[in-house]
Amino acid sequence: MRRNPTFLNLVLLNGEPGQKLQAARDAGFDQVEIWREDVEACDGGATALARMAARQGPGFTNLQVLRDFTGAPSALRTEKREELRQFIQMAQALGCDTIQAPATTREDCCADQIDADLRWMASEAARHNMRIMYEPMAWCSVDNTLPLAWERLQRLDQPNIGLVVDLFHICARGGDASQLDNIPADRIYEVQLCDMAAVPAQDKQSLMAMAKHQRLLPGDGIIDVQSFVDKLKRAGYQGPVGIEVFNDTLKRLPPEVAARQAWQALNRCWD
Repeated sequence: MRRNPTFLNLVLLNGEPGQKLQAARDAGFDQVEIWREDVEACDGGATALARMAARQGPGFTNLQVLRDFTGAPSALRTEKREELRQFIQMAQALGCDTIQAPATTREDCCADQIDADLRWMASEAARHNMRIMYEPMAWCSVDNTLPLAWERLQRLDQPNIGLVVDLFHICARGGDASQLDNIPADRIYEVQLCDMAAVPAQDKQSLMAMAKHQRLLPGDGIIDVQSFVDKLKRAGYQGPVGIEVFNDTLKRLPPEVAARQAWQALNRCWD
């Protein structure tokens, strides 16, 4: 049986970009989710990181994160489209074919423009053989749950836009693995595993505070991680699966220690 590619989101690790790549590789990960900020912080930028990856791995699952593209107010639409083009250029230089673009978090978003923006994004990305990962985040102003995001993608039917399944964003709003029902496995572009100590309060600040500072490694909290794993495996999901954990305490550890703990957690829940 084909093994799912494994990845680590570099947000877990401290250090220079090259150190983070080495720590992820040495821990056992096939790929990493890399941030634009990591690329910009690297001496030599995307070209240097691509050389490192080609020489010793790991590869790149995706480039993060194009924020608030969909539904941007009219005065910002040209700017956001240029930002997408910059992301595409950076991803190409990395040798990466996927960009993460979550649903909008803006309260002043133009909700009636979201479909058109996603169609334009899909078309522009397709010109460069790129895919877009659309992520419903718990504090998004529109499409803040997996069912809502899937409903939109079904309606638009763009072949190069797929979903991110992030356990935090599902469970922080009280959802569970049943939200995966009826989503074809090939429309899920990646699975981000994590955990949490408790369900946060439902205001935006509480959701963001836990998501960005207090996530736990899978198996260390209250999420029924195994129910998600079992459902994804039964559905035949073959895409990347990995760890996305924002945790201030873990980030203070040496990067090789944090990466090794993440690899152990991933293997406990997805073997």
